[in-house]
Amino acid sequence: MPSKTTQRLNQALGSITHFEHVNFRVPDHFNATLFFIEGLGLTRDPTRMVSVRNMWVNVGLQQFHLPIGDAHDFPGEVGLIVPDRARTERALATITPTLKGTKFGYKTSKKDIVVRSPWGHTFRVRDQKTAGSRLPQAVPYVRLWVPPNTAKGIARFYEKYLEVPVQVNKTRAGTEAVVNVGVGQKFRFAERKGARVVEHINHVAVYTTRYDDIYQRMQKAKLIMAPDRAEQFRFCKIVDPKTNKLLLKLEHEVRSLYHPDYRKPLVNRVPVPYLVD
Repeated sequence: MPSKTTQRLNQALGSITHFEHVNFRVPDHFNATLFFIEGLGLTRDPTRMVSVRNMWVNVGLQQFHLPIGDAHDFPGEVGLIVPDRARTERALATITPTLKGTKFGYKTSKKDIVVRSPWGHTFRVRDQKTAGSRLPQAVPYVRLWVPPNTAKGIARFYEKYLEVPVQVNKTRAGTEAVVNVGVGQKFRFAERKGARVVEHINHVAVYTTRYDDIYQRMQKAKLIMAPDRAEQFRFCKIVDPKTNKLLLKLEHEVRSLYHPDYRKPLVNRVPVPYLVD
């Protein structure tokens, strides 16, 4: 049973109101469609990025962005909530023969399905009840493996530069920094033996209420990767504010609430109940 303090932290929101998407480069959209649409039961966004160079895949109120490019390793996993886990398991079995020869694979347990994409990205799939989610489809977290003795510094970074609630938890596997990035949405940084400082080519996108303050703070610390343009900037270096030591490189798209895509209605084959009158 979580303590009252933990429950309050889980429910607290800082400056980030919404974690919107994960971006993975993929070399082809045939296997991407087979995996994300037919296998995982998600929906290609019919309104944006419908050319051959990119595709957006809707997951409730969130998305995966899949531009064409060389696939890169993703040391960690992405959580995924689906409305019907049994249906997803049947669909994964159906696409298995076609994806033979790729890195695709999956293992099932009582709680979840751990799935590898054709390019080796790992997803942990649960249903709404098992995940304890209010939504039938969602990306509740991204978890990254990070080197030992870095979780506390990563937590300090998000707390100082992005003004969000953080926790540092002890687990059987080691220490994990947990960052609140929206309602029921978290970034998790789990220490692992042998993990190293990685530059993630893939990226995540978030929306913040304190856009100008965060931008100025990061600009002063020389952490900006791509400057402000159309209510969005990017950074990738995560450093310990105490020592300025580089702990991780993970590209973030940071957007203001005035960005045109904020809370853009997304089409899903399984509707999100509370959006329906």
